This record gives sequence, C-alpha cells and structure tokens, in this order.
Amino acid sequence: MTTNRLLELLPEAERDALRPERMTVTHAYPLIVPSEPIKYVYFPINALGSLVTILEDGSTIESGSVGREGMVGVPVILGADTTPMQTVVQIPGDVWRVESEAVKRELAKQRTLHGLLNRYVHTIFVVASQSTACIRRHTVEARLARWLLMSSDGVDSHELPLTQEFLGTMLGVRRAGVTEAAAKLQGEELIRYSRGFVEIVDRPGLEAATCECYHNIRREYERLLGPM
Repeated sequence: MTTNRLLELLPEAERDALRPERMTVTHAYPLIVPSEPIKYVYFPINALGSLVTILEDGSTIESGSVGREGMVGVPVILGADTTPMQTVVQIPGDVWRVESEAVKRELAKQRTLHGLLNRYVHTIFVVASQSTACIRRHTVEARLARWLLMSSDGVDSHELPLTQEFLGTMLGVRRAGVTEAAAKLQGEELIRYSRGFVEIVDRPGLEAATCECYHNIRREYERLLGPM
C-alpha cells in the first residue's frame, strides 16, 4: 500500500482507520501555511518536504526536511493546531494525505500509532540538535554531503532535483559557497552537479566524506523505527 516508513509500521487496521488519500504534490506546494489551521498531515512516499522558518525581513531558513521516513504535521500530534513555521514541497512526488482529526482520534486510542509517533518526534529532536552542532563545527562540504544523503534517504533516489537556492538555505551559506562545495564533491567523483540537479554517483564515498552527524542521525532513526 505504501512506501512511507511510518505507515508501513502500523497494523493494517490502524492504517486503514486513518483513511489515507494518495495525492501528487508539485514543487513549492504548501503543506503547512504559517499560522493557519493544519487540516491535514502528510506522509511522503517519494516527495521531500522542507520545513522553513520565515524571519521578519522575509528571508527564510530551512530547519529540516521530511521524506518517506516521516510525516509533515507534527504540531498536530503535540496538541497545536497552527505553527509559525512553513512547510513546502522541495522535491515533487507522491504523499499520503490524512485529515488531522483522524490522526488525533487514533492517537487518543493509545495504540501502535501513539507510541510510533512519539518515537518519531524524538528523532526530530535528535536531528535538530545534531544539525545545530553540525552548522557550528563542520565544513560546508561535509554538511552538503549530509544534506544530500538525507535527501536521498527521504525520496529513495540518488537523483535529486535540488536548486542552489535550496541548498544554500539548508546549509546557511550563499550560492557561491554551495557552488564551491559541490565542485569539490564533484571533483572527487562523489556527485554530478548541474543547475537544479544533483546525482549521487558514489554513495559509499559520499558517506565517508560526510560528518558524524549523518551517521548519528541514521543510527538513532533505525534504532527506534527500523531500517530505512
């Protein structure tokens, strides 16, 4: 039925009770709009969502991404109906859409879904903590390798339609910094990089080139939720 890891881990009866609806989402499709009621949560299949913080001057900072390993709409399971953060589609594809009320109703039953989503929330905190340390301590090249690996995991593909602007937002650097870091990884024959597109050509090599943060995040996810 699904290639989303969270939904896969649910018993069939609980999954069916959520009444997921498959839909295709395009680039920049708004999954969550800041300060507006969250009517749906989304479980990506092969799409990638980007969690964005909008600052007063209109600039944005990407604080995380969600692919087939997770869900968009965590505020709903934490009892919040709105959030100041925005979530948009960065890599188009398919998702399962579920009404927020259905998620809350099933969570209240304290069954498999309840424990599963609690563990998932923990992994989000781990990602946020590790990402903060990564920005402060590791090189742009290692951080770029981490984001490319995480994005690849999220959509289960080595081919990633990622723009320079998005990569710059993820890394917190200007486009020139992205270009330089990508050129170094390409020079080592780990990736192929062109405007708006990245292909991972040497996955083991890229994993060796990234920092400890990627491996720590992946180990914790697999410990709590199983192999990716």
